[in-house]
Amino acid sequence: MMNTNTTSNTGQWRLIDGDRILDMAMGDTEFLAELTELFLSTVPEQMCEIGLAIERKQAETLALSAHGFKGTVANYTKGEPYRLLQTLENDGKSNQLQDAAISYAALENEIQDLIGELSMLMAQVCR
Repeated sequence: MMNTNTTSNTGQWRLIDGDRILDMAMGDTEFLAELTELFLSTVPEQMCEIGLAIERKQAETLALSAHGFKGTVANYTKGEPYRLLQTLENDGKSNQLQDAAISYAALENEIQDLIGELSMLMAQVCR
């Protein structure tokens, strides 16, 4: 079940730092929109690569795919999606894939939450 609570009790984002993301785009909301759209367009392919690597028990592919996606996700959060990708990368590097499917399922939920927060941020700053 997807976690729909994307903010904490203080009203802050659970996964993203909106100010840091705006700083990354140097306050240029048009550029931020382009960066975010590019990120959102790559998510399905990157998640598919990770999922297939787990399904096919391809440890090296898992490590490489998780590492690459982790770098992209790091632009937006160092929260749970980032940590799960680090875990999957480590699982692949150590060829210990027995818990990878569980981490992947959690990652799917966290990525959906990240997408939701980014969408809300974009709606706020691109008015």
